[in-house]
Amino acid sequence: MNLKIIKTSDGSDTIFNAELNETYHSINGSINESNIVYIKNGLEYYLNQKRENNIKILEIGFGTGLNFLLTYIFLEERKEKIFYHTLEPFPIPNEIINKLNYITIIGNQYREIFKLSHTLKYEKKNNITESIHFLKSKISLEDIKLNEKYDIIFYDAFAPSKQPSMWERKNLEKIFSHMKNNSILVTYCASGQFKRDLKSIGFDVSTLPGPKGKKEMVRATK
Repeated sequence: MNLKIIKTSDGSDTIFNAELNETYHSINGSINESNIVYIKNGLEYYLNQKRENNIKILEIGFGTGLNFLLTYIFLEERKEKIFYHTLEPFPIPNEIINKLNYITIIGNQYREIFKLSHTLKYEKKNNITESIHFLKSKISLEDIKLNEKYDIIFYDAFAPSKQPSMWERKNLEKIFSHMKNNSILVTYCASGQFKRDLKSIGFDVSTLPGPKGKKEMVRATK
């Protein structure tokens, strides 16, 4: 992969993939985007619904590991038990990951957790803490055989214009079939076709204000 670190407008880094001509996060702020889309409108929203304590998250696109890092930070003072399963068929080389400035911005106390999330072996469930269980799968959504029912989906694949296969209806149907009732899917994408596909599959689709630089995002409920 032809990858280059670039700085976004909130000061946090992202990675530019020259082969796709696309960044891993919004150029208007990596941390800001992840916090609004996946933490505030995903994890925090779900937990505020007073739902079950043992929560299973499936992330489509581990990438830089920022979503997991922010999930870990959000859960530090809470008692919920989390199983975090993330898919990444094309891991970013550690020499690039080690140069990202997330820890400088967020706090040095999270350095080891961030490093651990990138260095743990694939296909092995790990106890990050007593309440956070973590699994990385080096496989695509199309190819994986899912065995769990999830509460929250972080759908963080590259944009439909750059990676259209990831947004095909068959993949969304696969996700839907492995979600519990009243579970949610959150994503930065708010394209018309994507929302129509979600609705036709059976999701209740909400269009929400997006992070800085993006008018809208989507939260879909099963």
